Amino acid sequence: MQKMPTSVLLAKAKTLLSIGDLAAAIAFLKDSLTKQPYFYEGWLLLSKCLFDAGYIKESIQVGKSAEQFDPLQDDFRAIQLKMQKNVFSEAEQLAIKMLKKQPGHPRAIFTLAHIASLRNHADSSIKILQEGLDYSPTNLNLRQMLIASQESAGYYETAINSARTLTVIDNSFEALWSFIGLLLKLGQHGEILNMCERAKAKSNNDKLKLSQIDLVRGQTLRIMGKREDCISAFRASLASNPNNANVWWALADMKNFEFSNEDTNAIKALIKSPTISQTTKSITTFALAKASESCNNWDSTMQLYHEANRLHDIKRFDPLHVGNEFQARMQAFSNKALAIQSDYINDAVTPIFIVGLPRSGSTLLEQILASHSQIEGTIEQPTMACIERKAQAMCSSKFNTDLFSSLGTLSSVDLNELGQSYLVNGQLFRKQKTAFFTDKLPFNFRHIGLIHKILPKAIIIDVRRNPLDCGFSLYKQYFPSGVDFSYNLSHIGAFYNAYVQLMDYWEQVLPGKILGVQYEELIHSPEQQIGKLLDHIGVHFESDCLNFHNTARMVHTASSEQVRQPINSKGIGSWRKVEHSLGPLKDSLGKNTLEKNSKYIDMCKY
Repeated sequence: MQKMPTSVLLAKAKTLLSIGDLAAAIAFLKDSLTKQPYFYEGWLLLSKCLFDAGYIKESIQVGKSAEQFDPLQDDFRAIQLKMQKNVFSEAEQLAIKMLKKQPGHPRAIFTLAHIASLRNHADSSIKILQEGLDYSPTNLNLRQMLIASQESAGYYETAINSARTLTVIDNSFEALWSFIGLLLKLGQHGEILNMCERAKAKSNNDKLKLSQIDLVRGQTLRIMGKREDCISAFRASLASNPNNANVWWALADMKNFEFSNEDTNAIKALIKSPTISQTTKSITTFALAKASESCNNWDSTMQLYHEANRLHDIKRFDPLHVGNEFQARMQAFSNKALAIQSDYINDAVTPIFIVGLPRSGSTLLEQILASHSQIEGTIEQPTMACIERKAQAMCSSKFNTDLFSSLGTLSSVDLNELGQSYLVNGQLFRKQKTAFFTDKLPFNFRHIGLIHKILPKAIIIDVRRNPLDCGFSLYKQYFPSGVDFSYNLSHIGAFYNAYVQLMDYWEQVLPGKILGVQYEELIHSPEQQIGKLLDHIGVHFESDCLNFHNTARMVHTASSEQVRQPINSKGIGSWRKVEHSLGPLKDSLGKNTLEKNSKYIDMCKY
């Protein structure tokens, strides 16, 4: 008996679907594929039909089976070669040709979306992937890339919903763990504890997995202010894996936590282990250094901090690159470019950007503000970096140029769109309907020019701490990511000076836009400084701002426990304990910077 052409089979299956007979379409496709297993389009359509019918596991299996019958495997190999050689335009054209041969081909879709992402065109990537998922709804690669693209575009709530959907389609430990990572990254801690329990159930009692789950539980509980539960979770993590360096650091990073002799010996043994990585040794040495502080033997403590920082990979930080980036921003955001602003005014809500360097007192200031009835404290939002990428893609699409070259060309309509995008995408981090909310990502000082253009009413507060205390605190802190300059005293000084130079420029071209807050003055005259701060924002003084340590809210930074204590001057002048070890920091900062900050450097000498 002659085989029926696949085009006829496909047409018949689609006819059954058009009249709403999903069960009949599934039965017909299964029968057809038994007789003609190389019917690739049939495999894809069957997978989609099974998904629509609620047979998720079977849909995934069928989708995977389709791969072995893919008639365009040679086409995809050609694309892979082009991608490996970074010849993206040619790879793109080959993928488009694949889609003409086979509409919705998942590998071609993946390629086009990947190329769009590489070009920072996240919106295009999302559109491509959504169209691809119409054909292959259980393709896990497409769904994972969709989540990444949505996050990159700043569509955080959508990304979370997509990740949640993925855990329904793929209930594996890996999918659940990826979802937990996204929730943690975006500060959505209310859902994390439940997801950790689900992940435990899928861990097969793997000790390494259990240790990581309990570490995340502990981190979440710390953010919630549940200290004892947090410590219990960290101990459970170590019980599963005593070599989990991140847990030892998490315990060391807790305020007033004291390691037992047994703990210290375990840390020392881990450091001496010949099998651990350099990164693990660095993190663990940070933990031992922190534990050593309680002994007040600062010579040995600083030796440990020097070793911990030396072991950390600092090759990613280049002072020259940072200096060039900041110079480029100053050149691009000229007075002329800054004169064009969004004309959209949202009287309902005003963002308060708290900028500066990490360890400068920004968490304390945010906690003070968040204690006011009209101000909501959020998290260190990643939103502005996404908005800058969106602006870059906008300029690329409209003017075929980069953002810095096109700042003066963006219209108020364009700027309105970007400002609205910030407010809409940031709603995920807001739980209250207050008139103001904080965005405390320190490195938003890079984006002040763009903030001014897209959010004319935004309030910007620059928090500074004397550079020796700030630098010393940075040097003692292990940062999992994003603060690469902190592992070298000279780099800290160089970055501090570059930051001040950029801030000086913003204050010059945007006079009166930025309120400077000095950490030392806030500590010594809290009522006066808080009053000044609230006046600038435009709200009445409230006594709760002085009693900020009683405010119940999640605090997401390394200072989460400090800000739950009354205001104190313990951190002022701490650099003097180790002055003899800070020579490279002083040299890098330079005489001019030190003299400008002498009032605060000498304040409350240790």
